[in-house]
Amino acid sequence: MTTTADLAARLRAMPDDDLERLIVARELPTAVLGETGPQSVADFFDLAEAFRADAAVDAAIERLPRRTLVALRDGAAGPDLAPAIALALAAEDGRVDDAVAARVAAHPDLVGLTGGPVPARPAAAATETAGSTTARTTGAEHAFATMTMLAELLRAVDDGGVRELVKGGIGSPLARALAERSGADPDVVPGRLDLLERIRFTSTADGAWSLTDDGLEWLTTPWAGRWAGLVARWHEGLDPAVGEVIAVADGDWRDLVSLGRWAYPAGARWLDAVLLDVGGTGAALGVTVDGVVTDTGRVLLGDDRAAAERAAEADLPATVEGVYLQHDLTVIAPGPLAPADDAELRTVADLEAPGLAARYRVSEDSLRRALRSGSSRQQVVDLFGRIGLTGVPQPLAYLVDQVAARDGSIVVDRQGDGVGTVVRGTADQLDLIGVDAELRQLAWERPDLTTLVSRYPAHVVHAALEDQRYPAVLQPGARPETRHEPPGRRRAVGRSPEAAARGVVERLRLTTQRGDAEPEQEWLGRQIDLAVRGRTPIRVVVRMPDGSERPFSIVPTSVAAGRIRGKDIAADVERTLPLSLVVSVDSEA
Repeated sequence: MTTTADLAARLRAMPDDDLERLIVARELPTAVLGETGPQSVADFFDLAEAFRADAAVDAAIERLPRRTLVALRDGAAGPDLAPAIALALAAEDGRVDDAVAARVAAHPDLVGLTGGPVPARPAAAATETAGSTTARTTGAEHAFATMTMLAELLRAVDDGGVRELVKGGIGSPLARALAERSGADPDVVPGRLDLLERIRFTSTADGAWSLTDDGLEWLTTPWAGRWAGLVARWHEGLDPAVGEVIAVADGDWRDLVSLGRWAYPAGARWLDAVLLDVGGTGAALGVTVDGVVTDTGRVLLGDDRAAAERAAEADLPATVEGVYLQHDLTVIAPGPLAPADDAELRTVADLEAPGLAARYRVSEDSLRRALRSGSSRQQVVDLFGRIGLTGVPQPLAYLVDQVAARDGSIVVDRQGDGVGTVVRGTADQLDLIGVDAELRQLAWERPDLTTLVSRYPAHVVHAALEDQRYPAVLQPGARPETRHEPPGRRRAVGRSPEAAARGVVERLRLTTQRGDAEPEQEWLGRQIDLAVRGRTPIRVVVRMPDGSERPFSIVPTSVAAGRIRGKDIAADVERTLPLSLVVSVDSEA
């Protein structure tokens, strides 16, 4: 058995890095890790008591596998006890903390716990299901639908169309709008957004949803690489406990929850919901069909990325080389487009119906957007000519010419020094702008016939020109930085668990370095104080006047005025010992 004093001594002797990792792993409450407050950790004894609190011990044993819980209950030293030792639930020599032993004995899910084999699994023709062509095709269809939805959600995030409520999450109207955009059920949207954040394709650290570089790269990755990369990132991000349950399942995920309760008998409170989510996500990603991992799913879950991409490419439908440009300005893809082609087509058209045979529409707004992003009329025409399987219809060509003639002929950009604005266009256009009474406040200067200069920012000049219906285009480099969050509201940014743990360790080290002799005396005093509170026997070594050291086994009753009072167990007498002469204190519990 070990006590608070024993645990405090072990914590004090740990290297800083190891202690920080332990604090993070134990997931102590924020109030305990804070710098102030009644629950704040002030010394190693406080930290040991926080680790030994009932709630903290219960949270730790929920993360322990069956074999470790059996070893904890039986006090059996060995490799099975290693996870408990890593969480400071037991000492290196196998001694189990008495608070941990009490909580294990009291846990209702651990009564009669044995280390027996995996319980009987439901019978099914899992092998035939996993290897069938039908299962692989179904898995690929599910994966394609999910990837299509995720891509649309990423684009919505990139457009600034995803905002969180003050209480967290997204509102029902936004969920319905995103569902309509991605062709999915509104109830699925929040879970898919959560998946994108977990695999680090999106970030909400600044209070608003934003696209990460990995998410942006994934949008133009070929379909096979998309599928393999998506599954790999999801699988790598799973909790180690979930990975162990999946390993036990061995390809049959239909009873993950019951397997989780067998593998982690105390973990039902957190693990059940996680395993249910894993089962649903595995099906959505095409890894499983009817709860059984397909042959392709096994490869996708493996470590060979090249093999995973080959398997994914074999199951996914082949991409088409081009699209049909219709006279009604719709664009029909007869099959899945390569992601790079899809991204290029979206610069000049809007997606109307996602799916295997997606439908896009070209409009004045979409063409105007392309021209304003820096594309020229010829580049737009060349794009349609390259991706069109039947040539460019006359109505589409006419619309391109019409929009290009009206829009984009006046270019607004920052000046070379970054201060002020330069406007370029034809001499006739700039003559009209220069004498326009509504634009006089911009204080134009005209260094040459095709250039106007203003001291105002480029986006202000561009907005003024647009208000007067001039066909002005603001260059991408001149656009102001945009924020997708509502003004005036930002999420409170708290410290990460790692930063909080680092702060605790630094504070504890400073506490034990406040002088030359004081720290050791304070440390010994706290050990004795704990023994007084727990009425536990201790072995005190005292330096005698002649320089010799003498041990006393006592049950301390008080520590006051620099003296220890207690009952000598061996002599059955009351003793008073000077704290200044105490050399060491060891628990005899």
